[in-house]
Amino acid sequence: MKRRTLLALCLTLVLTASLIPEGAYAETAEIETVFPSQKEIVEFAQEHPTGETYFDRNGKMLKEYSIGYEEEPVLKKPYSAGELKSEEQVRALNTIRLIRYAAGLSADVYLFDPYSNMAQPAALVNYVNGKASHSPKKPAGMDSTLAALGIQGSQDSNIDRTSWQNNSLKSSILYAWMYDSDSANIKTLGHRRWILNPSLVMTGFGSVTGSKGTCNTMYIRNRTRDDIEPTTICWPAKNTPLSFFDSDSAWSISVDEEINAAAAVVSVLRMRDYKTWVFSSVSAKGDFYVNNQNYGQKGCIIFRPEGLGEILPGDKFVIYVAYNKKNISYEVNFFDLEHYYSTAAPKISSLSISPADKPAIEWNDVKGAESYDLYRKAAGGKWRLISRDLDEPYFDDAYASEGIQYYYRVTAKKTVKGTVYESYPSKVKSITVKLAKPSVSALTSSSGRNTLKWKSVNKAGGYKVYRRVSGTSKWKLIGITKLKSYADKKAVRGTKYEYRIRAYRTTYKNTVYSSYSAKRTVQTR
Repeated sequence: MKRRTLLALCLTLVLTASLIPEGAYAETAEIETVFPSQKEIVEFAQEHPTGETYFDRNGKMLKEYSIGYEEEPVLKKPYSAGELKSEEQVRALNTIRLIRYAAGLSADVYLFDPYSNMAQPAALVNYVNGKASHSPKKPAGMDSTLAALGIQGSQDSNIDRTSWQNNSLKSSILYAWMYDSDSANIKTLGHRRWILNPSLVMTGFGSVTGSKGTCNTMYIRNRTRDDIEPTTICWPAKNTPLSFFDSDSAWSISVDEEINAAAAVVSVLRMRDYKTWVFSSVSAKGDFYVNNQNYGQKGCIIFRPEGLGEILPGDKFVIYVAYNKKNISYEVNFFDLEHYYSTAAPKISSLSISPADKPAIEWNDVKGAESYDLYRKAAGGKWRLISRDLDEPYFDDAYASEGIQYYYRVTAKKTVKGTVYESYPSKVKSITVKLAKPSVSALTSSSGRNTLKWKSVNKAGGYKVYRRVSGTSKWKLIGITKLKSYADKKAVRGTKYEYRIRAYRTTYKNTVYSSYSAKRTVQTR
């Protein structure tokens, strides 16, 4: 194993060296940035809670959420910017602080009311205009002072507009500005680089949501930290939470000096399987750009490995960079921040229908767990938390309804330094709460018509009626009704028929049936 590692490292160095122009060689040195350990990042996150994203990058809702306002924005004439609740601002600020801390930068960044008072109108102006712009037009009917603040704020802010409502600021920070890898932004990564600007000290946030979607903003044109030495900034950093970096994201390293793009070379080695990617202006296994514009810092090398695939907890990468007659190296380690202290996932040991005709769930008692959360979804529906902080490893679902197939999963929780760590969920198990078996209460025949009657079945959406000629084996569906009776008008006089029914219920396009009723026989008159 050691020999294979050595060969892979040597190969990477050879590939990198072969692309470096003659005379540009220097000894490889590790970058001087001081990075925190994974444990230190976890502890920082405990002290600076960031909340949740509530959505994935594509807008799929992961958990119910509504943006909190001290004062709701007015989205039609005469317009009003509104004001975010302080906890919304603080969670967003803590997300920025945590990113900067992981990157080895100062996390001493603060909210500044004058910046918030420009970011919020900027969100409003861009929302009303229906598009994100750093140079928006004044919306018709908007007060000139409010519009001016919004236009100025737009020039000095990161902006993210989504088609879905209540997109959180954390979602914009991670999936828009730090991701920054869409075709319009990957060549510069300007939004990411402003967040990682070493001089940033003060900021403010804005958010407006409504029928047009959501517009989020972050004021970033602040450079009040003057005593900054030239700093090498890489993202992902030496220790990076998996939830803060997507496998489709571009990687970047900023060196605070103009870079000769023609002489820049990068190689990436994944230690899990020793796969290597090499990038230069000559050839690249993926996207490769060098940008010398001053987005907080100048001199940024941007690369995105092709076919990287899923990044796993514990994945380690070694990166070598040659530029401006310098050779540097650093490593990147990915870890699971949200589950750092989590227990093992529970295992559902039993899922059955209780004597009360309701689902009863049991699972193993997980070592170290302080409580459990139980999630349920109806077939075709969404997961919902139905009981939190359960002390014992069992639950009787008294609110389950007849005629639905349910899926269950359980998580274990423990608290470390005030932060709740939820385990990965158990494997999903399902059970169907059946409808009661219907019973035909009457079956009569008159004038060539056979009429069935039955009592209603609780929660049934309808009934299906089946018939066969007595003495034969094949049943035929002859009718569907929401009533408690059915008249068979196509019966042939003199023929003896057998009938049966069953109830059904359809939710989320999933249909559950009761058992068939006992058959009833009648001679058609």
